[in-house]
Amino acid sequence: MLPFFIGAYSVISSSIYFFLPLYLKDSLNFSGSEIGLLYGVLSLNAILASFPLGVTADRYPARNLTRLGLVATALCLWILPGVSRFWPFLLVFWGFGLSLQLFRQSLDILLFKDTPADLSRVFGHYNAWRMGGMMLGALVMGMLFYTLDFPLTLKLLALGVLALLLPTLRLPRSSGISTPLWQYGRDFFTRPVLFFAAWLFLFTLHWGAEVTSLALFLEKNLHLTPRGIGFYMAGEFAVVGLTAYAYGRFWAGRLTPLAFLSLALLLSGIGHILMTYPPLSWSFSWRIIHGCGDGLILMESYTTIARLFHVDRIGGNSSLISLATTLGTFTGSLIFGPLGAHYGYAWPLIISGAISLALLPMAYAGLKE
Repeated sequence: MLPFFIGAYSVISSSIYFFLPLYLKDSLNFSGSEIGLLYGVLSLNAILASFPLGVTADRYPARNLTRLGLVATALCLWILPGVSRFWPFLLVFWGFGLSLQLFRQSLDILLFKDTPADLSRVFGHYNAWRMGGMMLGALVMGMLFYTLDFPLTLKLLALGVLALLLPTLRLPRSSGISTPLWQYGRDFFTRPVLFFAAWLFLFTLHWGAEVTSLALFLEKNLHLTPRGIGFYMAGEFAVVGLTAYAYGRFWAGRLTPLAFLSLALLLSGIGHILMTYPPLSWSFSWRIIHGCGDGLILMESYTTIARLFHVDRIGGNSSLISLATTLGTFTGSLIFGPLGAHYGYAWPLIISGAISLALLPMAYAGLKE
């Protein structure tokens, strides 16, 4: 059931994260700085909550946290359409981000605690469902946003989230083990873990660029409708999912860690930069290449977490890695939201892609044998 639920989570997240800037700018007249702040605060609440949620999931059944996250997510989605002023919207959006973080993090922890020896294949299957959900969310939201208004779409999504409560009965039970907090620090502050967290932080800066600028770039620069944006994004998500599945099924262990990470960064960075050239076919082709790189990074993240940490403390420790990625998205949102509004929505994508390429020397320094 875990692949099904991560797919459902991805439908929700891709429906909101990538299309919401269109609604905020075109219907609510929020500025680029306000949109950047919204997504920055969305990341900030995850920064504050990740570690406490991870430790809680180590000590208590994680599927109870999943249910709590679902109820809170549905409530926030139902309230959001009735809010049009920035500060009240920010408050409800903060609650939405926190509840969605609780939902996703509990699923990841259940995965790590319930995974057999064949890590790559299981993680590939899980992430293929995750990207399949992203693809479905982009397609469905693009169609609904094109035919219905955004507020009604949010309320329909809220009802769909509530319907997920019943299948949680089939989620695995995780046993709770109480671990002293200092042990998590002892696990985390080692050279391999700190290197992993550092490059992941820098890499995920481009996620902040994507959530604040990608949909607006596709609308303003490539002149796509919401439906066209949905198809564009769905194509990339399909490639990310296929890449993760194929790696877990066929490619695991065939490359050295340095070669693997270098290839992933190269594909992701170059694709992110060259997709900003206007012709649609050119842009989409390079977005697909970017998706291949992101799919490889996704697999590297999951397999590295499983390899570095003991299963009894993997909830808290994986949440610290999640914290690093959230900090990257948070920082990227604050930087690239205003930058895109002032200088054009292509520049956040170009600059964040260049940062990914600049990580190649860091990969060599950290992983050379």
